[in-house]
Amino acid sequence: MLVANVKKESNIVEYVIYMYQIEDLIRSFNFNLDKIDREIVQKYEQTLKVKEQIKIWYSDLIKKMKEEGIQEKGHLKELDEIVEGLEVLHQSLLNTFQLEEYKDLYGKAQSSIEELRSKSDVKIRPSEIAISINGLYGLLVLRLKKQPITDETQLALNKISAMLGNLAFQYNQMKMGKLRFPEAQKN
Repeated sequence: MLVANVKKESNIVEYVIYMYQIEDLIRSFNFNLDKIDREIVQKYEQTLKVKEQIKIWYSDLIKKMKEEGIQEKGHLKELDEIVEGLEVLHQSLLNTFQLEEYKDLYGKAQSSIEELRSKSDVKIRPSEIAISINGLYGLLVLRLKKQPITDETQLALNKISAMLGNLAFQYNQMKMGKLRFPEAQKN
């Protein structure tokens, strides 16, 4: 919970990836709050009050996941909405704001995104940002499993990561009211 709050405020893309990991963690414990409490929450070096807040957070997530029918796969609606919003921002940065730095990062990542798209189930999450986030989450899972990662895969995901890092920065700029249309587009 504490980590999630910090990530949500500082880097929205990291937050989504972190929450994907939490969803999978909850699934791996078969939605058993007592096991999550015993194996995870109680091992935090926090006060009893904070541990209780974390347990309530996990309990709320379990309830939401069950209500939304995502016990086996899928993501919380809140996360899907964030990803959809990031896709809108992504398209706006490319087409409306036409930020050169972002366009350059996207240009470098575009072929890697298309390669990921060709390997994924596009019926579930067809947007470029969803595909990119899923790719980075997949990389995290491979690392956690200590699976080999080819240099080509690492390079491709580095390009995607750079683009998503800038997207997260632009998202924070937007939240603070600092994202502005370029001077040439103002009327």
